[in-house]
Amino acid sequence: MARFLAACSRLSLLTLAALVSVLGGCSDSDDDCARDAQASFEARAPFDARARVRRVDCAFRGNVVGLGVEADGSTWLRRVEYEDHGVDSFYYPPVKLLTHVGPGGELLGELKMPEFIQDFVVHPSGELTVFGWERTESQLEIQLRRLRPDGTVIAEGMLRNDVPPEERLTFNGMPDGRVVKTQEPDEERALGVLVIRPSGEDVYVLAGMDGLRLLRLDSRLRTQWTSVVAPSVILKAATREQMSAMGAPFTGFGLTVDEADRAHVATPFLGVHRRAYEEAMRRLPEGPEGRGILVSSFEPTGAWLGARTVPTETADEIASLVVGGGAYALGGRTSKPVEQDDKSRETNLFFASGRFDRPAQEVVTRDFSLDRDETAAALVPCGAAHYCLTGHTGYVDLDTGRTQDNGKGFILRLDAQGAQQDLLLLEGQRDTQVLLAAGGPGGSVVFAFSTNEASNLSRVADHLKNNEVWLGVFGGP
Repeated sequence: MARFLAACSRLSLLTLAALVSVLGGCSDSDDDCARDAQASFEARAPFDARARVRRVDCAFRGNVVGLGVEADGSTWLRRVEYEDHGVDSFYYPPVKLLTHVGPGGELLGELKMPEFIQDFVVHPSGELTVFGWERTESQLEIQLRRLRPDGTVIAEGMLRNDVPPEERLTFNGMPDGRVVKTQEPDEERALGVLVIRPSGEDVYVLAGMDGLRLLRLDSRLRTQWTSVVAPSVILKAATREQMSAMGAPFTGFGLTVDEADRAHVATPFLGVHRRAYEEAMRRLPEGPEGRGILVSSFEPTGAWLGARTVPTETADEIASLVVGGGAYALGGRTSKPVEQDDKSRETNLFFASGRFDRPAQEVVTRDFSLDRDETAAALVPCGAAHYCLTGHTGYVDLDTGRTQDNGKGFILRLDAQGAQQDLLLLEGQRDTQVLLAAGGPGGSVVFAFSTNEASNLSRVADHLKNNEVWLGVFGGP
């Protein structure tokens, strides 16, 4: 299919004037794309028949790194795909694509994208806002594009970190618990886009800009306002023991938009974060002290609504924040030390939920495991007062960065108390994992997952781990 795009498309990369049809046309190869054998979502062995799935890739190696769902269930996927050149495949650059799939699983089209795309969102109009485009000369700016579904560029912009020195909020966190405000040299400053979410035709952006800041961009890519979420804290620990004593590692961020167009942000909150927050913001959040997650809320105008902490001693990664109907829920991963060869930690799942109209201390928190190690990909709403946690389970996570044993993808449905209501497991011939997920129509879950084929040495060496990338829908009407 990547060859098909190269042969059939003669469009300007800058304008992306039209969608490349994937429903037929020319090809410079006799090879068939495996996804062309399926026209829509359906139950497919060996996957649980309750999930309706379809393959979305053509290459021997691919990934899904972004997912946006429209109100009717149509889905945009940001994909990376390597063409099959045998054992030399990774000497060729991957193709970057935006793939459009209809609510029934029909392939609607595909856009070939430039190299430096970072993320995207899809709006109710069907238009897309894309962050990143070409390489910029400065690490303090990111190019922006607004696209029609056919790929036409309708607006261009630039997001810049132009925070003046007196408003910069960067601290060094020391192993003894002290925090020291610092001014980074300009050559070390950067603009980092952490999470983006659509708000109607606008976009909320959580960014690292000499502190953690929330921005709102309009449909013409103009910044409407910028609000401070929290200061940035650089941990100055020199050893693993010092990092552990400070409560690290703890990564990930959450950003979501509720039905009233308010934005809510989740960030790690260690002791050094608390001290920097108090010094920079001249206030403290509600809720218990100690290691936790900071949940901050903002009006559509950018006005600060409030902040509270969710306690956790073991969570080491935030996957997602969900807010709706005055309630909030968090999903992520936990970690605890173990004594085992090639393995120093056990990874499990984390879930927390509460209500904004109740005291911050009245929060439900759960650490639990399905089957050996787990990684959480996303937490999404899936019905009234219900949440679906997705990810990878049933493998052993080794310190070398390898995994031992084949894992399974999962979608775990929980109530607001964290009690299991349903569990979908996705097993393939080798390792299978849910990569990304989002809430779909009628309480459904739209998810991208990867599964490895059986080895085929005549096509590509086994050590290159050929795989398949699929899109699925679970639950709903």
